[in-house]
Amino acid sequence: MKKNLVILIAFLTLFSYSPIQAETATKNEIQLRDDIILSLLFLPIDKALEKHFGKRKQFYCQRILQIKMVEPYETYRYFNVTVQLTTFEGAHDFPYDLVTITFSNKYSMGWRKMDIKSIRINQNEVTKCIHPL
Repeated sequence: MKKNLVILIAFLTLFSYSPIQAETATKNEIQLRDDIILSLLFLPIDKALEKHFGKRKQFYCQRILQIKMVEPYETYRYFNVTVQLTTFEGAHDFPYDLVTITFSNKYSMGWRKMDIKSIRINQNEVTKCIHPL
C-alpha cells in the first residue's frame, strides 16, 4: 500500500511540472532583455533616423531582429544589433516607413549605426505592435 502511495505521489509530482511555465519565464526574460537593449539604443536610433531622413522622425513598434557577437576579446565583447521599427508623422499619420538599422559597439564606446534601410509602406500594411509577454 505504501509503495503504491509513493509511486502515485511520484507520478503526480512528475506530471505537475509544466513546461509552459518554464517557457513563459524564458520569453519574459527575452522580452525584458530586448526592452533594455532598445532603451539603450533609443538615442542612437533617433540620431540615425534624423540623419537618414533629413529630419526628426517619430517611431514605434521597435523590435530586435538579431544580436550577433563579433570578435569576442578577453576583456570586452563586441556586438552587432539589428532593430526594426516603423516611422510615422504627426499622431501616427502617413507616411509610414519600415526601417531596419544595424548598430555596432566595435569601434566606439557607444553604439554607432553601421547600416540603415527603409521602405515606404502603405497605411493598410501597418500592423499593430504586439509584444509577446
